[in-house]
This record gives sequence, C-alpha cells and structure tokens, in this order.
Amino acid sequence: MKKLIFTAAFLMVGVLVFGQANNSSVNQTGSGNGSTVDQTGMTNGSTVDQVGDANTSDVDQTGASNNNDVDQRGNENNSDVDQLGDNNTAQVHQGFDTTTPENDRNDAMIDQNGNSNSGHIDQYTGTDGSDDNDADIWQIGNNNTSYIAQIGDFNWGQNEQIGDNNNGYVWQEGNSNYGGAGQYGDYNDSNISQIGDSNFALTYQTGIFNGSAVSQNGNDNDSFVDQNGNANSSLVIQNGNLNDSDVLQTGNNNGSGVSQSGNENQSLVTQDGSLNNSSVLQSGDLNYSNVDQDGYGNFSDVKQYGTEHDSYVTQTGNFNSSGVIQTGNNHLSNVTQIGNNNISTVNQSN
Repeated sequence: MKKLIFTAAFLMVGVLVFGQANNSSVNQTGSGNGSTVDQTGMTNGSTVDQVGDANTSDVDQTGASNNNDVDQRGNENNSDVDQLGDNNTAQVHQGFDTTTPENDRNDAMIDQNGNSNSGHIDQYTGTDGSDDNDADIWQIGNNNTSYIAQIGDFNWGQNEQIGDNNNGYVWQEGNSNYGGAGQYGDYNDSNISQIGDSNFALTYQTGIFNGSAVSQNGNDNDSFVDQNGNANSSLVIQNGNLNDSDVLQTGNNNGSGVSQSGNENQSLVTQDGSLNNSSVLQSGDLNYSNVDQDGYGNFSDVKQYGTEHDSYVTQTGNFNSSGVIQTGNNHLSNVTQIGNNNISTVNQSN
C-alpha cells in the first residue's frame, strides 16, 4: 500500500514539473552570431532564429507564459527583449529565413513590465533590404499593444506606454524618418504613418481615451501632437514637402483636424478647455494658420487655397464660432473673439 502511495505522489510531482517547464529554441546559421536566453518562472517560450554574421540576440523572461519570437536575417543586427510579468508577447522580425533580402545593422528593443502586453517590431524587406534602423518599445502596465514597422534605411521608431490598454502604431517607409509616441494613462490610441524621407512625427498622450492619427506622405514634413487630458482627438494629414503641424490640446473632449497639401505650409492649433473644435485645411504652398481656443465649446474652421495666405483665429470664452475661407494669393485674416456666443465669417478671394 505504501508503495502505491509513493508511486502516485511521484507521478503528481512529475506532472507538476512538466507543466512548469520553460521552452527555448535557438537556431543560428553563419559566423559570429550570439544568443543569450534567460528564463525564470514557468511556461515561458522563446524562439530565436539568426541567419547571417555577427547578429546578437538577448532574451530575458521572468514570470509565467511569456512568449518571444526573434528572426534576424543579415549581418550585425541586434535584438534585446525583456519580459517581466505574465502572458506578455514580443516579436522582433529583422528579416525572415531566405525569402527576404538581407537586412543589416538594425537594432530592436522591447521592454515589457506587466501582464498581457504585446510588442511587435518589423524591420525588413525593400528591394535592397532595410538597414541601420532602430526601434524601441517600452511597456509598463497591462494589456498594452504596440507595433512598429520600418521599411528603408536609417529610420527610428519609438513607443513608450505607461498605463493600461494603450494602443500604439508606427509605420515608416523610406529613409531617415522618425516616428515616436509617448502614452501615459489608459485607453489612449496613437497611429503614425510616414512615407517618404526625413519626416518627423512625435505624439504625447497623457490621460485617458485620447486619440491621435498622423499621416505624412512626402519629404521633410513635421508633426507634433501633445494631448493632456481626457477624450481629446487629433487628426493630421500632410501631403507634400516641408509642411509643419503642431497640435496642443489641454482639457477634455477637444477635437482638431489638420489637412495640408502642398509645400511649406504651417499650422498651429492650441486648445485649452473642453469641447473645443478646430478644422484647418490648407491646399497650396507657403500658407500659415494659427488657431488658439481657450474656453468651452468654441468652433473654428479655416480653409486656405492658393499661396501665401495667413490666418489668425483667437477665441477666448465659450461657444464662439469662426469661419475663414481664403482663395487665391497673399490674403490675411485676423479674427479675435473674446466673450461668449460670438460669430464671425471671413471670405476673401482674388
């Protein structure tokens, strides 16, 4: 009878040990590649595949049921993944097997501290491969999702998420672009898409339920979005070259939309308060728009078509409304509203 009890206990221990096992797979083809995997906890999984020369990979997993996948094809690529918590997922792809061109000197870092976070970095493809790119993801909290994709050379993408349920997306196609998002709070959403060369996009979100989307197509465009509060929304679309947009939102439920098509257009939107709404549309070259809203429920709509228009809108108070349309060349409009329930319309053309 004692023998049977001992046998049953042994089987139970064996099942427990098996259920807690971590899994690691490393495959390297080439010369001078290095891989380090450190797993502490149970049911963690890691896969590292490296094809080429002088690639390095470092994986550190502490917790339970974390998963990691690293693929590097080319030379001198580097990947660093740190996972602390449970059920986190990290994927770094800097080339896939033999079906993609070689990608050289790319650097990827994913740092996860919390539970159920997802980080994904893709740096590969293109006719000649994608080289010298840098991508960084930091996640502190739970249920955050971040994806960075870079096709081309010398691009840099970053996403820092501190809080829960934030979503970040950076897509860059071209050369020497920078896209970065800082998300501090919960349920914030940031989307950055850049196609071309030497574009810059930076978004900060502090609070909850803020949403920002930036799309830039061309070269040397610049976008900066700063959202501080709750449920603010911003959309920036820039097509052309050397366009610049700045959106500053402080408060709650403010909305801003900026669309610039052409070259060397500039837009500045500042919103301080709640439920303010601003729309800026500029089509042409060398146009400038400045919208400043301070209060509650103000509305501004600026449309400029042509070349070298200037528009200034200042609203201080509540429920003010302003509409500006300028068509042709070299028009100037200056609207200042102080108080409540004021209405202004400007229409200029030549």
